[in-house]
Amino acid sequence: MVELALALGIAVNLICTELFGLASGGLIVPGYLALHLNQPARIASTLAVAALTWAVVRYGWMRLVILYGRRRFGITVLTGFVFHGLATAWIGAAGHLPADLRVVGYLVPGLIANSALSQGLWPTLGMTLVITVIVRLLMGLVAGWIG
Repeated sequence: MVELALALGIAVNLICTELFGLASGGLIVPGYLALHLNQPARIASTLAVAALTWAVVRYGWMRLVILYGRRRFGITVLTGFVFHGLATAWIGAAGHLPADLRVVGYLVPGLIANSALSQGLWPTLGMTLVITVIVRLLMGLVAGWIG
Protein backbone atom coordinates (compact mmCIF):
# COMPACT_ATOMS: atom_id res chain seq x y z
CA MET A 1 0.00 0.00 0.00
CA VAL A 2 2.93 2.37 0.67
CA GLU A 3 4.22 1.95 -2.87
CA LEU A 4 0.77 2.69 -4.29
CA ALA A 5 0.39 5.80 -2.13
CA LEU A 6 3.81 7.13 -3.13
CA ALA A 7 3.30 6.44 -6.83
CA LEU A 8 -0.13 8.07 -6.87
CA GLY A 9 1.18 11.01 -4.85
CA ILE A 10 3.99 11.64 -7.29
CA ALA A 11 1.69 11.33 -10.32
CA VAL A 12 -1.06 13.59 -8.93
CA ASN A 13 1.51 16.10 -7.73
CA LEU A 14 3.08 16.32 -11.17
CA ILE A 15 -0.33 16.75 -12.83
CA CYS A 16 -1.41 19.46 -10.39
CA THR A 17 1.89 21.28 -10.80
CA GLU A 18 1.38 21.35 -14.57
CA LEU A 19 -2.29 22.38 -14.36
CA PHE A 20 -2.17 24.93 -11.55
CA GLY A 21 1.48 25.89 -11.22
CA LEU A 22 1.48 24.92 -7.55
CA ALA A 23 3.09 21.87 -6.01
CA SER A 24 2.49 20.12 -2.75
CA GLY A 25 5.22 20.06 -0.13
CA GLY A 26 7.41 17.61 -2.04
CA LEU A 27 6.80 14.72 -4.40
CA ILE A 28 6.50 12.05 -1.71
CA VAL A 29 4.60 14.07 0.89
CA PRO A 30 1.00 13.52 -0.32
CA GLY A 31 1.53 9.76 -0.45
CA TYR A 32 2.77 9.59 3.12
CA LEU A 33 0.06 11.90 4.40
CA ALA A 34 -2.62 9.92 2.53
CA LEU A 35 -1.60 6.82 4.46
CA HIS A 36 -2.40 8.68 7.70
CA LEU A 37 -5.47 10.62 6.58
CA ASN A 38 -7.60 8.66 9.04
CA GLN A 39 -5.55 10.28 11.86
CA PRO A 40 -6.37 14.01 11.56
CA ALA A 41 -4.43 14.96 14.71
CA ARG A 42 -1.33 13.43 13.20
CA ILE A 43 -1.84 15.38 9.97
CA ALA A 44 -2.35 18.58 11.99
CA SER A 45 0.83 17.93 14.01
CA THR A 46 2.80 17.38 10.83
CA LEU A 47 1.51 20.59 9.26
CA ALA A 48 2.18 22.51 12.49
CA VAL A 49 5.78 21.29 12.60
CA ALA A 50 6.14 22.15 8.90
CA ALA A 51 4.80 25.68 9.53
CA LEU A 52 7.14 26.12 12.49
CA THR A 53 10.05 24.91 10.38
CA TRP A 54 9.10 27.35 7.60
CA ALA A 55 8.92 30.25 10.06
CA VAL A 56 12.25 29.45 11.73
CA VAL A 57 14.06 29.10 8.41
CA ARG A 58 12.34 32.10 6.79
CA TYR A 59 12.58 34.53 9.69
CA GLY A 60 15.55 33.04 11.54
CA TRP A 61 18.12 31.20 9.46
CA MET A 62 17.61 33.26 6.28
CA ARG A 63 18.31 36.48 8.21
CA LEU A 64 21.53 35.08 9.62
CA VAL A 65 23.08 33.39 6.59
CA ILE A 66 22.62 33.34 2.85
CA LEU A 67 20.51 30.31 2.00
CA TYR A 68 19.60 29.10 -1.46
CA GLY A 69 19.64 25.87 -3.42
CA ARG A 70 21.03 22.79 -1.70
CA ARG A 71 22.08 24.71 1.38
CA ARG A 72 18.54 26.02 1.95
CA PHE A 73 17.09 22.57 1.28
CA GLY A 74 19.50 20.93 3.71
CA ILE A 75 18.94 23.48 6.48
CA THR A 76 15.16 23.28 6.03
CA VAL A 77 15.03 19.47 6.14
CA LEU A 78 17.44 19.37 9.08
CA THR A 79 15.40 21.99 10.99
CA GLY A 80 12.22 19.97 10.35
CA PHE A 81 14.03 16.85 11.52
CA VAL A 82 15.03 18.56 14.77
CA PHE A 83 11.50 19.87 15.38
CA HIS A 84 10.13 16.39 14.71
CA GLY A 85 12.44 15.03 17.40
CA LEU A 86 11.47 17.79 19.83
CA ALA A 87 7.76 17.18 19.21
CA THR A 88 8.23 13.45 19.75
CA ALA A 89 10.14 14.06 22.99
CA TRP A 90 7.49 16.54 24.17
CA ILE A 91 4.66 14.07 23.50
CA GLY A 92 6.58 11.31 25.30
CA ALA A 93 7.40 13.55 28.28
CA ALA A 94 3.83 14.82 28.59
CA GLY A 95 2.58 11.25 29.01
CA HIS A 96 -1.08 12.19 28.89
CA LEU A 97 -1.09 13.33 25.27
CA PRO A 98 -2.43 10.91 22.65
CA ALA A 99 0.03 9.16 20.36
CA ASP A 100 -2.04 10.54 17.45
CA LEU A 101 -0.07 13.77 17.81
CA ARG A 102 3.06 12.14 16.38
CA VAL A 103 4.46 13.79 13.27
CA VAL A 104 4.31 11.82 10.00
CA GLY A 105 7.82 11.02 8.80
CA TYR A 106 11.14 12.54 9.74
CA LEU A 107 11.58 14.40 6.47
CA VAL A 108 7.99 15.33 5.62
CA PRO A 109 7.82 18.61 7.64
CA GLY A 110 11.09 19.83 6.13
CA LEU A 111 9.95 18.98 2.61
CA ILE A 112 6.70 20.89 3.13
CA ALA A 113 8.58 23.87 4.60
CA ASN A 114 11.06 23.89 1.73
CA SER A 115 8.26 24.12 -0.83
CA ALA A 116 6.57 26.81 1.27
CA LEU A 117 9.74 28.89 1.11
CA SER A 118 9.41 28.91 -2.68
CA GLN A 119 5.68 29.36 -3.23
CA GLY A 120 4.29 30.57 0.09
CA LEU A 121 3.03 28.79 3.19
CA TRP A 122 -0.72 28.82 2.53
CA PRO A 123 -0.62 27.76 -1.15
CA THR A 124 1.74 24.93 -0.21
CA LEU A 125 -0.38 23.70 2.71
CA GLY A 126 -3.54 23.99 0.62
CA MET A 127 -2.16 22.04 -2.34
CA THR A 128 -0.64 19.46 -0.01
CA LEU A 129 -4.01 18.79 1.61
CA VAL A 130 -5.92 18.76 -1.71
CA ILE A 131 -3.46 16.35 -3.34
CA THR A 132 -3.41 14.18 -0.20
CA VAL A 133 -7.20 13.78 -0.31
CA ILE A 134 -7.11 13.01 -4.04
CA VAL A 135 -4.42 10.38 -3.47
CA ARG A 136 -6.44 8.78 -0.67
CA LEU A 137 -9.53 8.60 -2.90
CA LEU A 138 -7.52 7.11 -5.76
CA MET A 139 -5.99 4.58 -3.37
CA GLY A 140 -9.50 3.40 -2.51
CA LEU A 141 -10.39 3.09 -6.19
CA VAL A 142 -7.22 1.25 -7.16
CA ALA A 143 -7.43 -1.04 -4.13
CA GLY A 144 -11.00 -1.87 -5.16
CA TRP A 145 -9.86 -2.75 -8.66
CA ILE A 146 -6.94 -4.86 -7.46
CA GLY A 147 -8.65 -6.68 -4.60
